[in-house]
Amino acid sequence: MLEHERVPTVPFLSGRCQRFSNIGAHGVIARVAGRIGFGLGIRSRVVGLLKRQAPSQLRVGALGSASRYSEGQWVRVIDKERMRARLDGRSRLRGLEFSPQQWFSCGRVYRVTTVVRRIIDDGGTLRIVSRTVLVDGVDCGGEHGTAGCGRFCPMMFRDEWLEPAEAPAADPRSPATVTEPTFARVRSVAEIEGTLDLLGRRDGLLFMPEMAHYAGQRHRVSRKISRVWELEAWVDVPAPVFVLEGIRCTGAILRADGPCDRRCHALWHKDWLHFELSGSARPGQVPE
Repeated sequence: MLEHERVPTVPFLSGRCQRFSNIGAHGVIARVAGRIGFGLGIRSRVVGLLKRQAPSQLRVGALGSASRYSEGQWVRVIDKERMRARLDGRSRLRGLEFSPQQWFSCGRVYRVTTVVRRIIDDGGTLRIVSRTVLVDGVDCGGEHGTAGCGRFCPMMFRDEWLEPAEAPAADPRSPATVTEPTFARVRSVAEIEGTLDLLGRRDGLLFMPEMAHYAGQRHRVSRKISRVWELEAWVDVPAPVFVLEGIRCTGAILRADGPCDRRCHALWHKDWLHFELSGSARPGQVPE
Protein backbone atom coordinates (compact mmCIF):
# COMPACT_ATOMS: atom_id res chain seq x y z
CA MET A 1 0.00 0.00 0.00
CA LEU A 2 1.31 3.46 -0.86
CA GLU A 3 2.05 5.89 1.97
CA HIS A 4 -0.77 8.28 1.01
CA GLU A 5 -3.19 5.33 0.91
CA ARG A 6 -2.63 4.38 4.54
CA VAL A 7 -5.62 5.42 6.63
CA PRO A 8 -5.36 5.48 10.43
CA THR A 9 -8.23 3.91 12.35
CA VAL A 10 -10.31 5.98 14.75
CA PRO A 11 -10.40 4.83 18.41
CA PHE A 12 -13.88 4.16 19.84
CA LEU A 13 -13.86 7.18 22.18
CA SER A 14 -12.33 9.66 19.73
CA GLY A 15 -15.56 11.37 18.68
CA ARG A 16 -17.40 11.64 15.39
CA CYS A 17 -15.44 14.54 13.87
CA GLN A 18 -13.09 17.40 14.66
CA ARG A 19 -16.08 19.57 15.56
CA PHE A 20 -16.14 17.85 18.94
CA SER A 21 -12.40 18.20 19.58
CA ASN A 22 -11.65 20.57 22.45
CA ILE A 23 -8.45 22.14 21.15
CA GLY A 24 -8.09 25.05 23.57
CA ALA A 25 -5.64 25.18 26.49
CA HIS A 26 -8.24 24.32 29.13
CA GLY A 27 -7.47 23.40 32.69
CA VAL A 28 -7.84 19.77 33.70
CA ILE A 29 -11.14 20.38 35.51
CA ALA A 30 -12.70 22.26 32.59
CA ARG A 31 -11.55 19.62 30.09
CA VAL A 32 -12.86 16.70 32.15
CA ALA A 33 -16.15 18.51 32.74
CA GLY A 34 -16.46 19.12 29.02
CA ARG A 35 -15.84 15.48 28.17
CA ILE A 36 -18.35 14.31 30.77
CA GLY A 37 -20.88 16.85 29.50
CA PHE A 38 -20.63 15.27 26.09
CA GLY A 39 -20.71 11.73 27.42
CA LEU A 40 -16.98 11.07 26.93
CA GLY A 41 -17.70 10.72 23.24
CA ILE A 42 -19.74 7.60 23.94
CA ARG A 43 -23.22 9.02 23.44
CA SER A 44 -23.01 9.47 19.68
CA ARG A 45 -21.36 6.07 19.32
CA VAL A 46 -24.10 4.34 21.30
CA VAL A 47 -26.77 6.11 19.26
CA GLY A 48 -25.07 4.91 16.11
CA LEU A 49 -25.02 1.33 17.36
CA LEU A 50 -28.70 1.48 18.32
CA LYS A 51 -29.58 2.79 14.88
CA ARG A 52 -27.87 -0.19 13.32
CA GLN A 53 -30.03 -2.48 15.47
CA ALA A 54 -33.32 -0.66 14.80
CA PRO A 55 -33.85 0.52 11.21
CA SER A 56 -34.83 4.18 10.91
CA GLN A 57 -35.63 6.42 8.01
CA LEU A 58 -32.73 8.70 8.83
CA ARG A 59 -30.20 5.90 9.12
CA VAL A 60 -30.86 4.56 5.64
CA GLY A 61 -30.00 7.87 4.05
CA ALA A 62 -33.04 10.15 4.27
CA LEU A 63 -32.18 13.61 2.96
CA GLY A 64 -33.90 16.97 3.16
CA SER A 65 -35.41 18.61 0.09
CA ALA A 66 -32.81 19.80 -2.40
CA SER A 67 -32.12 23.49 -2.87
CA ARG A 68 -33.38 25.23 -5.98
CA TYR A 69 -29.79 26.34 -6.45
CA SER A 70 -27.03 24.03 -7.60
CA GLU A 71 -23.35 23.80 -6.74
CA GLY A 72 -21.33 26.28 -8.77
CA GLN A 73 -24.29 28.61 -9.35
CA TRP A 74 -23.92 32.31 -8.53
CA VAL A 75 -26.40 33.82 -6.10
CA ARG A 76 -26.99 37.15 -4.42
CA VAL A 77 -27.91 37.43 -0.74
CA ILE A 78 -31.04 39.58 -0.57
CA ASP A 79 -30.76 43.10 0.89
CA LYS A 80 -31.13 43.76 4.62
CA GLU A 81 -34.66 45.16 4.40
CA ARG A 82 -36.02 42.07 2.64
CA MET A 83 -33.98 39.81 4.90
CA ARG A 84 -35.54 41.29 8.05
CA ALA A 85 -38.99 40.76 6.54
CA ARG A 86 -38.26 37.04 6.07
CA LEU A 87 -36.98 36.38 9.59
CA ASP A 88 -38.95 35.79 12.77
CA GLY A 89 -38.41 37.54 16.09
CA ARG A 90 -35.31 35.44 16.76
CA SER A 91 -33.76 36.17 13.35
CA ARG A 92 -34.66 32.66 12.16
CA LEU A 93 -36.34 31.05 9.19
CA ARG A 94 -37.49 27.45 9.45
CA GLY A 95 -35.40 27.20 12.62
CA LEU A 96 -32.10 28.40 11.09
CA GLU A 97 -30.69 31.66 12.43
CA PHE A 98 -29.37 34.35 10.12
CA SER A 99 -26.45 35.11 12.41
CA PRO A 100 -24.82 38.48 13.11
CA GLN A 101 -21.77 37.27 11.17
CA GLN A 102 -23.89 36.92 8.02
CA TRP A 103 -25.38 40.40 7.80
CA PHE A 104 -22.36 41.79 5.94
CA SER A 105 -23.18 39.40 3.07
CA CYS A 106 -26.52 41.07 2.27
CA GLY A 107 -26.52 42.40 -1.27
CA ARG A 108 -23.30 40.58 -2.19
CA VAL A 109 -22.78 37.85 -4.77
CA TYR A 110 -21.35 34.41 -3.98
CA ARG A 111 -20.95 31.01 -5.56
CA VAL A 112 -22.82 28.03 -4.12
CA THR A 113 -20.35 25.42 -2.90
CA THR A 114 -22.59 22.78 -1.30
CA VAL A 115 -26.26 21.86 -1.26
CA VAL A 116 -27.00 20.99 2.37
CA ARG A 117 -29.44 18.11 2.88
CA ARG A 118 -28.16 16.44 6.04
CA ILE A 119 -25.83 17.49 8.86
CA ILE A 120 -24.52 16.35 12.20
CA ASP A 121 -25.51 19.12 14.59
CA ASP A 122 -23.54 20.60 17.49
CA GLY A 123 -24.98 17.97 19.81
CA GLY A 124 -23.82 15.07 17.64
CA THR A 125 -27.27 14.28 16.22
CA LEU A 126 -27.87 13.68 12.51
CA ARG A 127 -30.58 15.94 11.10
CA ILE A 128 -32.08 16.43 7.67
CA VAL A 129 -31.95 19.96 6.21
CA SER A 130 -34.08 21.28 3.36
CA ARG A 131 -33.64 24.02 0.76
CA THR A 132 -30.33 25.24 2.15
CA VAL A 133 -26.83 25.82 0.75
CA LEU A 134 -23.31 26.88 1.68
CA VAL A 135 -21.65 29.69 -0.27
CA ASP A 136 -17.96 30.39 -0.83
CA GLY A 137 -16.50 33.09 1.39
CA VAL A 138 -18.95 33.31 4.31
CA ASP A 139 -18.01 31.64 7.58
CA CYS A 140 -18.53 32.33 11.27
CA GLY A 141 -15.51 34.65 11.28
CA GLY A 142 -17.66 37.30 9.63
CA GLU A 143 -16.48 39.97 7.22
CA HIS A 144 -13.09 40.48 8.87
CA GLY A 145 -12.49 36.98 10.23
CA THR A 146 -12.60 38.16 13.85
CA ALA A 147 -16.04 36.92 14.97
CA GLY A 148 -17.49 33.49 15.59
CA CYS A 149 -15.93 30.56 17.43
CA GLY A 150 -12.46 30.89 15.92
CA ARG A 151 -12.77 27.82 13.67
CA PHE A 152 -14.27 29.65 10.65
CA CYS A 153 -17.23 27.28 10.30
CA PRO A 154 -19.18 27.68 7.01
CA MET A 155 -22.54 29.45 7.39
CA MET A 156 -25.77 28.03 5.96
CA PHE A 157 -28.18 30.02 3.79
CA ARG A 158 -31.83 29.22 3.22
CA ASP A 159 -33.06 29.42 -0.37
CA GLU A 160 -35.40 32.22 0.70
CA TRP A 161 -32.39 34.39 1.57
CA LEU A 162 -30.94 34.15 -1.94
CA GLU A 163 -31.70 35.08 -5.54
CA PRO A 164 -30.00 34.15 -8.83
CA ALA A 165 -27.11 36.40 -9.90
CA GLU A 166 -24.55 36.81 -12.66
CA ALA A 167 -20.93 35.91 -12.01
CA PRO A 168 -19.00 38.95 -10.67
CA ALA A 169 -16.04 40.45 -12.49
CA ALA A 170 -13.76 39.81 -9.51
CA ASP A 171 -13.52 37.02 -6.93
CA PRO A 172 -15.76 38.12 -4.03
CA ARG A 173 -14.32 35.82 -1.38
CA SER A 174 -13.19 37.32 1.89
CA PRO A 175 -9.41 37.77 2.21
CA ALA A 176 -7.57 35.16 4.23
CA THR A 177 -6.15 36.06 7.62
CA VAL A 178 -2.71 34.86 6.53
CA THR A 179 -1.76 37.76 4.26
CA GLU A 180 1.69 36.69 3.07
CA PRO A 181 1.53 33.68 0.74
CA THR A 182 2.49 30.74 2.92
CA PHE A 183 2.32 27.14 1.84
CA ALA A 184 2.43 23.89 3.78
CA ARG A 185 3.08 20.33 2.78
CA VAL A 186 1.23 17.66 4.73
CA ARG A 187 3.63 15.31 6.46
CA SER A 188 3.58 11.56 5.88
CA VAL A 189 1.02 9.41 7.64
CA ALA A 190 3.80 7.73 9.61
CA GLU A 191 5.09 11.09 10.86
CA ILE A 192 1.60 12.22 11.82
CA GLU A 193 0.78 8.96 13.59
CA GLY A 194 3.88 9.51 15.71
CA THR A 195 2.36 12.70 17.10
CA LEU A 196 -1.01 11.22 18.10
CA ASP A 197 -2.16 10.05 21.52
CA LEU A 198 -4.23 6.92 22.19
CA LEU A 199 -7.40 8.76 21.11
CA GLY A 200 -5.91 9.70 17.74
CA ARG A 201 -5.41 13.34 18.75
CA ARG A 202 -2.68 15.94 19.03
CA ASP A 203 -3.29 18.59 21.70
CA GLY A 204 -6.94 17.58 21.64
CA LEU A 205 -7.33 17.83 17.85
CA LEU A 206 -8.57 14.65 16.15
CA PHE A 207 -6.73 13.49 13.03
CA MET A 208 -9.56 12.21 10.86
CA PRO A 209 -8.79 9.21 8.62
CA GLU A 210 -9.71 11.03 5.40
CA MET A 211 -6.97 13.60 6.10
CA ALA A 212 -4.41 10.88 5.40
CA HIS A 213 -5.23 11.16 1.70
CA TYR A 214 -3.55 14.58 1.64
CA ALA A 215 -0.19 13.25 2.87
CA GLY A 216 2.60 14.75 0.78
CA GLN A 217 0.34 17.36 -0.84
CA ARG A 218 1.17 21.07 -0.85
CA HIS A 219 -1.57 23.61 -0.07
CA ARG A 220 -1.85 27.30 0.63
CA VAL A 221 -2.36 28.23 4.28
CA SER A 222 -5.56 30.28 4.39
CA ARG A 223 -6.23 30.61 8.12
CA LYS A 224 -4.36 30.37 11.38
CA ILE A 225 -6.28 29.49 14.54
CA SER A 226 -4.76 30.76 17.77
CA ARG A 227 -7.84 31.23 19.95
CA VAL A 228 -11.22 29.46 20.11
CA TRP A 229 -14.53 29.66 21.97
CA GLU A 230 -14.94 26.37 23.84
CA LEU A 231 -16.56 25.21 27.05
CA GLU A 232 -18.20 28.64 27.44
CA ALA A 233 -14.91 30.58 27.34
CA TRP A 234 -12.35 32.05 24.95
CA VAL A 235 -9.07 30.16 25.28
CA ASP A 236 -5.76 30.05 23.45
CA VAL A 237 -4.78 26.85 21.66
CA PRO A 238 -1.63 25.11 22.97
CA ALA A 239 -0.04 25.16 19.50
CA PRO A 240 -1.12 26.83 16.25
CA VAL A 241 -3.79 25.11 14.17
CA PHE A 242 -4.21 25.86 10.47
CA VAL A 243 -6.78 25.76 7.70
CA LEU A 244 -5.46 24.72 4.30
CA GLU A 245 -7.15 26.13 1.24
CA GLY A 246 -9.47 23.72 -0.51
CA ILE A 247 -9.56 21.00 2.16
CA ARG A 248 -12.89 20.43 3.89
CA CYS A 249 -14.35 17.53 5.81
CA THR A 250 -16.50 15.27 3.63
CA GLY A 251 -18.20 13.56 6.55
CA ALA A 252 -16.58 10.24 5.61
CA ILE A 253 -15.77 9.56 9.27
CA LEU A 254 -19.51 8.97 9.81
CA ARG A 255 -19.43 6.04 7.36
CA ALA A 256 -22.91 4.49 7.06
CA ASP A 257 -24.35 7.12 9.44
CA GLY A 258 -23.54 9.92 6.96
CA PRO A 259 -23.45 11.98 4.91
CA CYS A 260 -22.86 15.33 6.61
CA ASP A 261 -23.00 18.41 4.39
CA ARG A 262 -21.58 21.00 6.81
CA ARG A 263 -18.24 20.89 4.97
CA CYS A 264 -16.28 22.21 7.93
CA HIS A 265 -12.66 23.10 7.32
CA ALA A 266 -10.26 20.26 8.09
CA LEU A 267 -8.02 21.59 10.87
CA TRP A 268 -4.30 20.86 10.87
CA HIS A 269 -2.01 20.91 13.89
CA LYS A 270 1.32 22.57 13.17
CA ASP A 271 3.09 19.26 13.82
CA TRP A 272 1.25 17.69 10.87
CA LEU A 273 2.62 20.23 8.40
CA HIS A 274 5.92 21.25 6.84
CA PHE A 275 5.86 24.98 6.03
CA GLU A 276 7.33 26.73 3.01
CA LEU A 277 7.97 30.44 2.59
CA SER A 278 6.26 32.64 -0.01
CA GLY A 279 5.33 29.80 -2.33
CA SER A 280 8.91 28.61 -2.71
CA ALA A 281 10.28 25.17 -1.95
CA ARG A 282 12.43 26.59 0.90
CA PRO A 283 11.49 25.33 4.37
CA GLY A 284 10.03 27.99 6.62
CA GLN A 285 9.06 28.79 10.19
CA VAL A 286 5.55 28.24 11.51
CA PRO A 287 3.62 31.38 10.40
CA GLU A 288 3.37 34.05 13.09
